[in-house]
Amino acid sequence: MLRARCSLLLLVGCASGEGAFPDGGGAGPPPAVCFRPIDGGVLTTRPEIPVPGCARDPQDVGVRDLGTLGPSLQGGLLSIPEAPPGTPLPVVFVFHGAGGTGAVARAYGLESAADGGAIFVYPDAVQGTWDVGGRSVDARRVESILRRLVETRCVDPDRVYLAGFSAGAVFTLYLGCNVPDRFRAMAVIAGSDQRFDARCCTGAVSGLFIHGTSDDTIPLLQGELARNRTLGRDGCSFTPAPGDGPCQTYACPAPWQVESCPWSGGHAVPDWAGEEIWRFFSAGP
Repeated sequence: MLRARCSLLLLVGCASGEGAFPDGGGAGPPPAVCFRPIDGGVLTTRPEIPVPGCARDPQDVGVRDLGTLGPSLQGGLLSIPEAPPGTPLPVVFVFHGAGGTGAVARAYGLESAADGGAIFVYPDAVQGTWDVGGRSVDARRVESILRRLVETRCVDPDRVYLAGFSAGAVFTLYLGCNVPDRFRAMAVIAGSDQRFDARCCTGAVSGLFIHGTSDDTIPLLQGELARNRTLGRDGCSFTPAPGDGPCQTYACPAPWQVESCPWSGGHAVPDWAGEEIWRFFSAGP
């Protein structure tokens, strides 16, 4: 049974043994394994607006290595659009699938859909796939990237978004579980919340869920369970509202929003995903 579980973890590229549930022994469940952000850091304390980066001279625009923000952050891409000086921009983190890179994640189409409306961050996973353990090096790196953006770029700390595919979607759910207050919304493409300790999920977060009905890598059922747990945390209805579009909308108390977009495909990013994700983000959840 343990060997089968580890095989599934490797299949979807989700990381460290620290994030898996110990089988343990004795009475009662083991303690929850949660990510702990830095006290007083950008993931626990809302930066003052305008952020320090808005007072700096305009930075170069375009696509560059994440090392632009600091040598320790190399590995991945940072895309900054042209904007009038002092204009706070949303920040969108996009996480690649197992074995991919930030350049692969850039091809998911979110940036082109945004048409210059946000700063995009495409990190490379430190170890090739995303660490979802209690001491996640990837989560700590996201924290460092966001801190440097606040210090050096004119960003809106109230509009920070997460998106990811496959293992990157698992990491998106992991961040939305452990530090939901810092992120405005998340977009999950073929994800699952069964690879980390879901007991850490206590806060609400808006979410868009895209999943292929023929996905045989992360089955649709796992994506539906992650969506349903998000609906429960947000206090939403579990019955979608009637509609004609590709995505189903659920009634949620303000400001939370949850949508689900099943599609007749496998384990892949549909070519319309970028447009739907940016629509969801820019609509103001």
